[in-house]
Amino acid sequence: MSAEFPFPCCRCGYCCLVETCPAGQFFFGVGRYSLCPGLSFQDDQAVCQIALIDLEIIGGGAGCCIKARAVKGDKVYDFASLPVDLKKDLAQALRRRKAA
Repeated sequence: MSAEFPFPCCRCGYCCLVETCPAGQFFFGVGRYSLCPGLSFQDDQAVCQIALIDLEIIGGGAGCCIKARAVKGDKVYDFASLPVDLKKDLAQALRRRKAA
């Protein structure tokens, strides 16, 4: 794992739900902020159809690189450093909002 990404990828799917990667935009013809048709979930694990073909195309899997901040009350957290179960809960909440 790269030193740039000290926290492992937990396959919560949050990064893909927030923004479609350039490879997804190209292969599926969708915009940056469209829900990527190549993203699905199996047992709460994000599955990328492009990564199944070749992970290097999307540059994924090196670790959790999300630089987003999560805020609870007046405390700010770095998303990548959150516990896996909390990241998955946040991704599921975002998934429900995008589906509505």
